[in-house]
Amino acid sequence: MRVKLVATLAATALAGAALATAGTATAGTAAQHDAPGASGATAASAAGGAELRSAVSTRGNLRLSGSDRYETAAEVSAAVWEPGAAPIVFIASGTSFPDALAAGPSTLGVGPLLLTERDALPAATRAELQRLRPCYVVAVGGTASVSDAVFTDAEQYADPAGCPA
Repeated sequence: MRVKLVATLAATALAGAALATAGTATAGTAAQHDAPGASGATAASAAGGAELRSAVSTRGNLRLSGSDRYETAAEVSAAVWEPGAAPIVFIASGTSFPDALAAGPSTLGVGPLLLTERDALPAATRAELQRLRPCYVVAVGGTASVSDAVFTDAEQYADPAGCPA
């Protein structure tokens, strides 16, 4: 597994900038949510007003966030997992947290935990599944949490044939 979070943190903190991505929070709202003394406006200025999703504070601490819980889970995944490096992706309900909380510690080092709605795969989760192309998808919880249709939809992004035996 190749983890890029530390390198991203170090490079960004040394540059004194924030991570600029195509999120929905503006530089003003990102700065409002950061810890006191955090620099949220640097990347917006450097990127010509690009919207912020995640940022590094002046002390080098990282805030990973999205416009909602689904984008935040995808952002955390993207910060840690390179495309094609996650053998398993776990999906759990984004509205009923016990399944996600129970699975979270078990996913360490195996693959990210992404959130989904019961009856629809959110766009952020779909995009992250497409980016990762895992070997397998594991739905955490019963059909009351993740419907069979959503599980089947998520499975289309898995390719066990391309994974080591």
